[in-house]
Amino acid sequence: MDIVQLSNFQVLAKMQHMTHAADALHIAQSALSRSLKKLEEELGVQLFDRVGKYISLNECGQIFLRHVDVMLSEFEDAKLELNEQQGKGKQSAALSMYAGSKLLPEIVRGFKDKYPDISLQVMQQGSTYESIVSSDITVYSSINSTDEADTLVLMEESICLALPSNHPLAQKASIKLLEAANEPFICLHKGKGLREITDELCRQAGFTPNIVLESDSPGTVRDLVSVGVGFTFVPKISWPGMGDDPNVTLVEIEEPVCSRFVIMKCRRERHLTGAALKLKEYLVDYFLKKSLSA
Repeated sequence: MDIVQLSNFQVLAKMQHMTHAADALHIAQSALSRSLKKLEEELGVQLFDRVGKYISLNECGQIFLRHVDVMLSEFEDAKLELNEQQGKGKQSAALSMYAGSKLLPEIVRGFKDKYPDISLQVMQQGSTYESIVSSDITVYSSINSTDEADTLVLMEESICLALPSNHPLAQKASIKLLEAANEPFICLHKGKGLREITDELCRQAGFTPNIVLESDSPGTVRDLVSVGVGFTFVPKISWPGMGDDPNVTLVEIEEPVCSRFVIMKCRRERHLTGAALKLKEYLVDYFLKKSLSA
């Protein structure tokens, strides 16, 4: 077997559709079929179950795919490392950013000012699966800290409530979250990390939030709070400017403890290039300064 056969199998295993896989690989369907047949003969097992014109990755195929993913990843890393050692290839780093998106322009500008020769690729929620798994570094949020391998807590930030300044609760320095149980809420869409965290905080407080509107734009959310549509949760550091509107007041939450962890994860199965290591160091330094200045 060779790299081409393994690559063909990997694409076919992901798509599980012969025609679509052949199109993605820019080869004839007959050539893809021959490649698969030769691979199965060499392995002595069938990798797909065939029902008419449809194929489905079977248990043997799933086992083999796990190993192929590692082999091809190692092969790509070897090429990257060799190019680096020879001073060849363009310096680049890939970042998936699922928390602190309002800080992203500042992060990109600062990184490009410091390392103008490094090409930076940024993915956010909505990116394709292929672009996400190719990231060197992923930044996400969680209600819990982490001690997993290849992860690092960049910062812990408190989450407060933003509410209309003319609301009676706006006169308090801090409140128990349960005091807002009957209020209308404006939240991010389901599936967002912050939304999952705030839903859990409400559950801990003993209620399900009355969500009257969902929006993934922090600016839109702030404007809606300003005109009295509802309350919203605000990460204190990574959503800057939310309290600048005189019609919006930020109130601390004293119970339960409302905070989230912004976490960086590096791909353990990939070689981190010099450019990716520079990005890692930059993010650690950036979020440390953000935490200290909060």
